[in-house]
Amino acid sequence: MVQVFSTKKDVPSMYPFLLPTENGVGARKYYHYQPIEYSISADGKTWNSCFDVPELEGVYCYRSPDVQPAVQTDNLKKIGLMDGQRLLSSSYDTRQITMQVVAMDNIDESDSLLAYDALQRFLVSREAYWICFSQWPQRMYYVKAKLSAPTFTANSWSATVTFTDLIGLSRSIGTSLTYTQNEGFGNNMKNAKPEYTFTGNSFIVYNPSDVMIDPERRGHELKVICEGTSNGKLKITNKTTGDSISRIGAYTTGSGGDTPTSGEGQSPFNGTWEINGVRTTLNGKSDQMQTDDGVIRLQPGNNEISVDNFSGKITFDFPFWWLS
Repeated sequence: MVQVFSTKKDVPSMYPFLLPTENGVGARKYYHYQPIEYSISADGKTWNSCFDVPELEGVYCYRSPDVQPAVQTDNLKKIGLMDGQRLLSSSYDTRQITMQVVAMDNIDESDSLLAYDALQRFLVSREAYWICFSQWPQRMYYVKAKLSAPTFTANSWSATVTFTDLIGLSRSIGTSLTYTQNEGFGNNMKNAKPEYTFTGNSFIVYNPSDVMIDPERRGHELKVICEGTSNGKLKITNKTTGDSISRIGAYTTGSGGDTPTSGEGQSPFNGTWEINGVRTTLNGKSDQMQTDDGVIRLQPGNNEISVDNFSGKITFDFPFWWLS
């Protein structure tokens, strides 16, 4: 499991009904709102929480992004005298998401300015990064940040942080193999956690995403890992989408070089054959020339998968993508 948020026990929280203090001794500072934790990561694996940055103590998010509308860009073409236009392609575009930040009860003006500078230093970067909010703990967005100028009131200030969501979709923390079932909401998950490792030759792969997992056209991550043996002509078919990929082997050629003389090879193997997006490897070495250059995609929902000429374990490892 990926550790996204702070592991501290005394994270900032809202004012309770009863304060466990006596005459102010050992009193803990509480807030009249519930600070929302956010965490950033360059690679989506190692995270840095705002609650773990000492310079950001007292600078907290009080409103994180709400459910975000998806922004579509359509490529249309007018064909002859036909009414309207025809849809050639469609993709999700960048969008703006915002959070509201406040810093209250700063010691003086200098302290207030340093707090704003610390926030800017934490969020503003030349490089894009992933961000995750505790309100939606299983979703991360690939963003660049821009801060508004602070609005000062005495020794306090507030500001709006606008993030450009570069992908236009949210992505799961982790993948199908590490996803935590009991966190988050609105993620299309079933009551029982779906299986993504199989030993049979016919099974269902559930894709909880709002979109098709498409490594070839959309660049989505998808690994299909086959650990076992094949007597030759391994084939994986997604009956739901009609996609398939076969390990057919190279042609045996004659003296002419590229003229097949004996047809397709059998290509038996023992070990690990892996599809990683649109590339294939066998025991860690390129195996692209042994395939028919097929691809596997996963439709949202259930995908009926069949496997021919293979005995062993098959694993589907991929992140989930949602519109909001």
